[in-house]
Amino acid sequence: MMLATQKFHFLPILNVDGSALVEDYYKWHKKILNKRKNMNPQFTDICGHEESGTDLNRNWPIDWAAKDSGNNEQVCGEYWPGSKPLSEPENQSLDQFVAANKNELKFIVNCHTSGNDFVWPFNGREPNDINTRAPGYLTIFNDLAAKAPFPQGIRFGNSGQVMGEAMNGDCDDYMLLTYGIPSITSEMGHDEEYIEDWKCKSSAICFDILDSNSKWMEYLFTNVGKIAKVVKPK
Repeated sequence: MMLATQKFHFLPILNVDGSALVEDYYKWHKKILNKRKNMNPQFTDICGHEESGTDLNRNWPIDWAAKDSGNNEQVCGEYWPGSKPLSEPENQSLDQFVAANKNELKFIVNCHTSGNDFVWPFNGREPNDINTRAPGYLTIFNDLAAKAPFPQGIRFGNSGQVMGEAMNGDCDDYMLLTYGIPSITSEMGHDEEYIEDWKCKSSAICFDILDSNSKWMEYLFTNVGKIAKVVKPK
């Protein structure tokens, strides 16, 4: 019914090159690389393939925070945000797609692993100033938290509330503030259900994670028409 009455856009992976490196390395060496960044080659000579690149979810312009390009520890660190906001081609492509389709896009869901969290904007400041920067949108997220059938034990809020730290340059923050589109990140599954935060321990566990999260998504998609009434394209 939902497929017959609504239109969905799926982007399986944004960080295609980084994911390919992790998958290939696991295939040949049975080791999961702790790499969340893309394959930007700017600092490969310093960091190597595993530690080089840009964290795509620290690279968006809203509350973007620069780090010291002369500090190897920061450059090679897990959360290097890039040399400037929106510097990465992956993010530029996604931004262009959203800009071209902003009037028909009613909600954005970013699916991540893991942590069993439902994270909404804004993530770059503490305390969260969403009621000042995007009045009315917190009502949408609170409605989902109160009424949708989420997995047991899930935590709700911005990154400071659920993870204990601010997160600069976040994709959800950018999509909401730039285009007026409600955007959230679903950290799907518990940490113990994955091997090093990346690979499900079994196909059955993967199915259970997807099944338990499909229920709140169904509530969201069923009620997206009501949600869309507060969305004002910019």
